[in-house]
Amino acid sequence: MVNTFKKISLFSLFSLLISCGGFKDDEMRLSSWVSSPQETDLFEATLQEFRNLNPDIPFDFEPIPGNYSEKLQLMLGTNTAPDVFFLKGMISPSYMSFGILRDLSEDIATDPSFDSEDFYPALLEAFQKDGGQYGIPKDFSPYVLFYNKEMFREAGIDSLPSNWQELEAAATALTKDLDGDGETDQFGLVIEPVLEMIMPFVYQNGGYFQNPDGSLGITDEPFIEAVEFYHGLYRKGIATIPTDVGQGWNGDTFGRGKAAMALSGGWLLPFLKENYPDMDWGVAELPAGKQKATIAFTTAYAMPKAPNYPEDAWKLVSYLGGKEGMKKWTSQGLALPSRRSVAEENGFYEDPVFGVMMRSIEYARPFQIQFSERGFEEAVVGVQSMFFTDKSPRQSMLDIASRIEKYKLKK
Repeated sequence: MVNTFKKISLFSLFSLLISCGGFKDDEMRLSSWVSSPQETDLFEATLQEFRNLNPDIPFDFEPIPGNYSEKLQLMLGTNTAPDVFFLKGMISPSYMSFGILRDLSEDIATDPSFDSEDFYPALLEAFQKDGGQYGIPKDFSPYVLFYNKEMFREAGIDSLPSNWQELEAAATALTKDLDGDGETDQFGLVIEPVLEMIMPFVYQNGGYFQNPDGSLGITDEPFIEAVEFYHGLYRKGIATIPTDVGQGWNGDTFGRGKAAMALSGGWLLPFLKENYPDMDWGVAELPAGKQKATIAFTTAYAMPKAPNYPEDAWKLVSYLGGKEGMKKWTSQGLALPSRRSVAEENGFYEDPVFGVMMRSIEYARPFQIQFSERGFEEAVVGVQSMFFTDKSPRQSMLDIASRIEKYKLKK
């Protein structure tokens, strides 16, 4: 609680701190959070190609271990931020609202080699505010439906669910007591008690966390109906959450055969290949509600409002977010390209797995909040309590709304 309060209070000091003298270093700096060894090696290889092309631009790559957001906020507030850093799409509105990021619009306009029209619009828009562009999307991953092919065959299901009703029917057929002891051993679906995983169903039902006019949408009927369906799968016993079956997350729950289907993103692919290489699985687009929708998780390359090396920093961002750098970074499928041309060159549209994800981007939306991180944390706790208490989805949303309204960011 104390750390969270300090983090939120820090934002209120940004306007004052930014006017102070900047931190100076010998060369440009790039920072990210700490990724898997495989991702780190590939990103380092991508950076090496930039170094080979630009030997006159020295820079340090400084991954930040642990508490990435908190440390980045501190550096931004004290003018010691790296010249280029990773920025998550979900929380980018708060960074943009506090005026601590560089507007890259002019850099883009004066760089003839940078084709901004090549990006998937939804990803580019995730880092826009009042006509400014405050980040260049480096990649994305959408929620899709993972399914166990063997379990589908055993249940006699020969088609994938395409809507909510079919998803519930499939989950029911796939939920089994395998040893006859009266306890469910195999669930139809594994979900998680998190707001992000609920949001595809909300968008599919025409709802919003925040409505287009900025008002809170979680007590509107489309939102509540979506939560009731999502939570209802769990309440009916045809979906589980990882902790109920002794697992840490949905990847292991799915991989260990505790559930026949899972909602997840591209991060599950290397995990399954490494830990469950013999498992026969596939992916499908999320079943639709009133319309197709999914969440696209995206990250951008961003700069502080006054980087120490603005020209060199843009050259780095232009390469990493350009066609050549992005092609290298996404070549192994650890992340999906935010540029259409790169996805086509890498052959992702023809791939049976990546093709599903690439088709999903056409109707995907980044989930973003116009609330402080404290407000989002309150909402997360409220969603979790719905799974661990007898509180109804409707009452849960009403309670969340009453607690988080005061944390809404001012435009």
